[in-house]
Amino acid sequence: MLKTVLAALCLTFVPVTSVPAPVPAPVPASVPAPVDAYVERHRAATGLPGVAVAITRKGEVVHTAGYGETATGEPVTAATPMAVASVSKSFTALAVLRLAEQGKLALDQPVRRYLPEFTMADPRAGKITVRMLLDQTSGMADTAFREKSLPQPDTLRGAVARLRTAKLAADPGTAFSYHNTNYQVAARLVEVVGGRPFADHLAAHVFEPLGMRRTTTIDTDRGLPGTARGHLYVLGRAVALPEPTAFGNGSGGVISTADDMARWLIAQNAGLPGLLSPQGVEEMRTGSEQNTDYALGWQLGTTDEGTPPCSNTGETCSPPPPTRW
Repeated sequence: MLKTVLAALCLTFVPVTSVPAPVPAPVPASVPAPVDAYVERHRAATGLPGVAVAITRKGEVVHTAGYGETATGEPVTAATPMAVASVSKSFTALAVLRLAEQGKLALDQPVRRYLPEFTMADPRAGKITVRMLLDQTSGMADTAFREKSLPQPDTLRGAVARLRTAKLAADPGTAFSYHNTNYQVAARLVEVVGGRPFADHLAAHVFEPLGMRRTTTIDTDRGLPGTARGHLYVLGRAVALPEPTAFGNGSGGVISTADDMARWLIAQNAGLPGLLSPQGVEEMRTGSEQNTDYALGWQLGTTDEGTPPCSNTGETCSPPPPTRW
């Protein structure tokens, strides 16, 4: 029996618009030691082959480190490239919101206004707005379009083209359904409106401004570096296995490192200065009427202490070693 290692890349931060929490005590200089001990205990208890960790506080990186080995047998470090899977949706959402603030699109206009190639075998698709893609209320769903069971495209254009025979599971804007295709369409929208390949757009408008120099996005499993490939549990042991054939750009294609994701977290906590207006940040972190716990690429919630964080997690079919911020 195969048991999947449920690996998640999770970002959590306090929204800028939330009520200020009490100022935490200063981080002691000995932070790395207890973190190292905690991670190693967790690895010993779970059998995880490798982990990367980054901790930030008040705009500074407190600690980054790697533990164990990758699927290729290399030591995990804070600079090891890993697949962040569905955490990629937060990058796609930011790219769309930036285009909206530049006046190149409007969130509440139909997707087809900016992306005429987006057609479905369902007349209701003409009512799908850009916002509905990002808050997962477009009406597209796995129950009506089993995208992972179909032949996989190689490009974002192909991901949109295969929707021509698809139908909706619900009227647009009436129901929440987490569906990767929403973000693949959104990424293709960025390509067309932005006038350049999605990977180039993210590099120029998100990764480079934040100093995320080791981060990129890929189309399919064929673009995964060896270090980003994951494991499955086989008879109680983690065994490195290749990722199944899959397309994931826009919805899950970002490859990053603990060092770079620390920069992403710092930028989020600071309110994305230079990238998005305060109003845009608030919009990105506001849930829909259909699901108040899901915003534009982010999951919302409340901690045990009452703090309202935004977070995101991701997993692949053969997940990479888990990391957490």
